[in-house]
This record gives sequence, C-alpha cells and structure tokens, in this order.
Amino acid sequence: MRFRISLLLLTTFPVLAAAANPCGPAPHAPGTPIDAPHAVFEAYVIEVHALKDARSPFGAQLARRALVEVVRSFHGPYSAGQQVETITLVGANSCGGFVEEGGHVMVVSETGGPFEIVEALPKAQVVPRGPFAAVAYAAGEPRRSLRPSLKNAALRGEIDASVASDLRARARPGRREHCEIASDGSYAQVSWGKAFGGNDARFKVIYERAQGGWVEILRYQAPVPTPVRNRTKRTRQRVLWARNGDIPHFPVTIKSVVDVCVDSRNCYREMRNVPISISSPVVASADSTS
Repeated sequence: MRFRISLLLLTTFPVLAAAANPCGPAPHAPGTPIDAPHAVFEAYVIEVHALKDARSPFGAQLARRALVEVVRSFHGPYSAGQQVETITLVGANSCGGFVEEGGHVMVVSETGGPFEIVEALPKAQVVPRGPFAAVAYAAGEPRRSLRPSLKNAALRGEIDASVASDLRARARPGRREHCEIASDGSYAQVSWGKAFGGNDARFKVIYERAQGGWVEILRYQAPVPTPVRNRTKRTRQRVLWARNGDIPHFPVTIKSVVDVCVDSRNCYREMRNVPISISSPVVASADSTS
C-alpha cells in the first residue's frame, strides 16, 4: 500500500519524480569555472547492452553500455542522426541504473574517451540542465541591434542590448567577426567562428549570472585542425584529424565519486574523471540483480 502511494505521487507530480531521480549532473556552485568537455549532446537510447566490469585504480565497478542517437548537439563535433556507444557506471551517483531503450538522455564525453549518460530526462522536463543546453535552448529568433558596439552580432533569447554589448567586449572577438550572443537569463554565451565542419563555433565564452552580475565560467577554443564531414562519401561517419601528428591522445576516463584523504582524520568525497578499462561482460546473474 505504501509503495502504491509513493508511485502515485511520482507519476502525478513530475517534479517529485525528478527530485527522486539521482541521475543528473553534478552540483555546480554559481560562478565557478568549468572545463570544456569534448562533446555534449541530447540523445535517445536505441539499444542497451549487457553490463560490463569497468576497472579503475579505485576498484572495479559495473558499467552499462548503450547505443544512442544524437537528437541535438550542444557542444562538439557531433550532429543530429549520428549514433555513438556510451559507457555509464552503475551506482548511487551515476546513471547506469536508469539507462533503458527509448530513454531521453543527456550525454557527455569529457576528454574524447568514452561517452557517458549524465542525465535521464523525464517526460515533463524538456530542457536538460547545464550551461550548454541552456544557451542552445534560448528562446526566440536571432535579432539585430542598432548599437554600433553590436555590429555584426546576432542576439537570441533573454538578453538586453546593453548587457550583450558588455559581454561581447569582455569576450574580445575580432572587430569583423560575426558572433552570436544567446542567453536564457541564467547563462549567456558569446560565440563566433566555425569548427567541426560548421557543426559548432570555434570560439565560445560562457557567462553565468552570479554575485550580482555576469561571471565568466568558460573560455573555449576548438582544436585545430578539427574533424570534418567526409563529404565525398556523404555518410554520417567522421574522418580523422587532418594529420596523424595532430591526433590527440586522450586518456580513457569516466566520472566517478572517489574518496580523497589528506590524512587519517581528514577525508572527503569528490567527483573526478578516473581512467578505466572495459573487460569482458559480466555474467547474467549480475545483470539480473541490477
């Protein structure tokens, strides 16, 4: 009876369901700088595979593999329609237990290594959390301003021309650069240039409304050369870096909560990117208990 009442509350009030779902981005203190990931996109889960044993210096953990299809890219070289494999840890502070076929998810690759599902989106929540999704979903069509300081700039979302002018000056794009300034009221982004075959901007500066103003939390420049579309074959497959000498060697990492001890009496937990290696699938009995 008590279980039925809890289930009724979660299905009737989506906000309670979202709060009860621990699958979501790590907490972020307003105004704190963030690192630019390799890719961030919204996707739907196509196929879920068996559990595997993910081994790291911090021990062995179960990981769920799933094939997802990109719906909307917020950052990085990927675009709608592409399919990628994801590896997500199964645990109290990760989303591996919430991966299911047809699920609406947010996917992140921190270093170009494995893709990880970092948020399972309920049906009532349309916009994923985080600055990249916030500025991408900023409402409205791009508009122009008559201010001389906003020449060659397009404004989108909830942003005043005076604020946009200040943010553009702080971002320091070239005088002749065509840039876009977007905001949802909490985050704002100034972007210009083209990268990844036109899939994303080459330069980005993201601000967050905090401490009584707009605080810069990210300054990003796409790597050169960038992966581009293989236009001769007209496929969804990406080609490699232009020169073999420019291929970056990223460590294979995934986000995980780890225990950090300064001494025997001073220990705390924090979210870190830890290196992993994926071994053979776990036996069926382990999968059935998840």
